[in-house]
Amino acid sequence: MLSTLRKTRDMIRHLNLARDNMIAAWPKSYYRRELIVENILGRRMFIVNSPAGVQQVMVARADRYRKSPSNEQALRPLLGNGLFVSEGTLWQRQRRIVTPSTHISRLPGYAAEIATVCDTMTADWKRRPAGFEVDVTEEFTLLTAEIISRIMFGFPLGEKVHELFSAFAEYQASHGRVHTAELLGLPSWLPRLSGFRGRRAVRRFDRVLLEIMAAGHARQRTDFEDFLDLLLNFRDDQGQPMSPTLARDEMASIFLAGHETTAITLSWASWLLERHPAVEERLVAEARRVLGSRSPTIEDYPQLVYTRAVIEETLRLYPPVHVFSRQAVADDEIAGTKIPRGSFITISSWVLHRHTLFWDNPNEFDPERFVPPRADKVERFAYIPFGAGPRICLGKNLGLMEAVLLLAMSTRDWKLRLRENHPVEPLGRMTLRPRHGLPMRITPRGA
Repeated sequence: MLSTLRKTRDMIRHLNLARDNMIAAWPKSYYRRELIVENILGRRMFIVNSPAGVQQVMVARADRYRKSPSNEQALRPLLGNGLFVSEGTLWQRQRRIVTPSTHISRLPGYAAEIATVCDTMTADWKRRPAGFEVDVTEEFTLLTAEIISRIMFGFPLGEKVHELFSAFAEYQASHGRVHTAELLGLPSWLPRLSGFRGRRAVRRFDRVLLEIMAAGHARQRTDFEDFLDLLLNFRDDQGQPMSPTLARDEMASIFLAGHETTAITLSWASWLLERHPAVEERLVAEARRVLGSRSPTIEDYPQLVYTRAVIEETLRLYPPVHVFSRQAVADDEIAGTKIPRGSFITISSWVLHRHTLFWDNPNEFDPERFVPPRADKVERFAYIPFGAGPRICLGKNLGLMEAVLLLAMSTRDWKLRLRENHPVEPLGRMTLRPRHGLPMRITPRGA
């Protein structure tokens, strides 16, 4: 009896910890183990924590797993039937439609737009007094939101970027936590309190998306199709266009994926560079050698080898998408352990990227891991900041290029320094953000 009560008490404590901050709930032992089986409120959960297990779930046997109900509950109110949520034939069709917008052939034009928008931000920095302070998480989020709107929708957001930022922050506050209802397996049609709180945020979000869509209908473009054009010009086998609701869902999906993760990565990278002066000095030297004083182009991207290594190491230590959840739709077996149909699978990139079996000194910031020849030794499925398999992030190449160019531009000419004694705590909810933000003083860097 006492043992049962103790287990119940420990489970409640664990759930409360996970609801507040998922990454704080992972026990230290998980960073040494490859497969963990837990019973949570009578439901079995398998934590897959090895490259072989990740490859099986996400790639080799991906058809035996679907996105979990908890993932759907967190994202569907905002993204509807967009790529992050849809399954089966709808997902396959929509992915085919979206793929051309992120093709490598588009990157040169995107690089030019990225540089232009970043130049606008740094021009604003020059007009402010030296040593002004901003929360770089917000600053970079506004920057990347403007970039994704221009390159994917052909729509300069201007002041509307603040409305989108605010609406998404409100949505994260209501839907970013792990919900006990999903762990209990309650049906998705039962109302959740968070649903009522998140609807206002979605309505605010939609006001801007609908304005962008209306602008897309009004323009007449013949020389180039951006992401919005692909949605609006689509016709199925019967000659029918995509429904406005589904087009809206895909717009919301690409907007979320296209700005949030890059902004968070830049924020964590700025903080890590301040804490590692030798790394920062080397990055600045590379940026100045490759770029001089001009804005970057796509030709500069392959030359920014160390800058990319800094971004990749930042993604290892602070992956914006810190957990992937799946549900088995067929029986399976992982590392000799039976996985019954209906079981829940969790893959934490936060844990996997810091696993003692697959990384040397896993908690140290060491960009050299991603510089050849050491980069060749990184196990493919021990590093999954963009996921893997059929559902790997379509914008991986764009996101990496954008993060590298923006970090090179902002660090080459500016010092970003955290407010003295400000607490820094990674908060794992919908994405991995700093709980208290990152207020940093921005000053011009000397020659």
